[in-house]
Amino acid sequence: MADRTAQTMIDTIDRYFDTVDNGDVAGTLAELTPDCTISVITDGVVHDGRDAIKAMFERRLESVDKAWHGNRRYVADPVSGLASTRFDVRRTSADGSKIVMDNINFFEFEGNQLRRISIWMSGENTLR
Repeated sequence: MADRTAQTMIDTIDRYFDTVDNGDVAGTLAELTPDCTISVITDGVVHDGRDAIKAMFERRLESVDKAWHGNRRYVADPVSGLASTRFDVRRTSADGSKIVMDNINFFEFEGNQLRRISIWMSGENTLR
């Protein structure tokens, strides 16, 4: 894609995480293709399509009070449409417990939207 650059890919990923952290499900879905797939590789969980992903993020909001995905480090290849980021997670659950994780996500793009997200989590999966 001619207008896709490493920076536009990073910007899309940043918007994705910002909307997730803010509990903005509609904003999160806007960054995804209609047939997007999210796979939590470390837990064997797969969500296919926006409807399934929407339901997953809505369930997540019931168990997560606050989340922060930060200190992101990126590799992005606009020609292949592939990117990855390693980042820190700080999460407060609805019951007040706190979790710190070190995660890695791999992203496949279609145009400037996310078509596939593969997630490696170092801790509890809230994306069921």
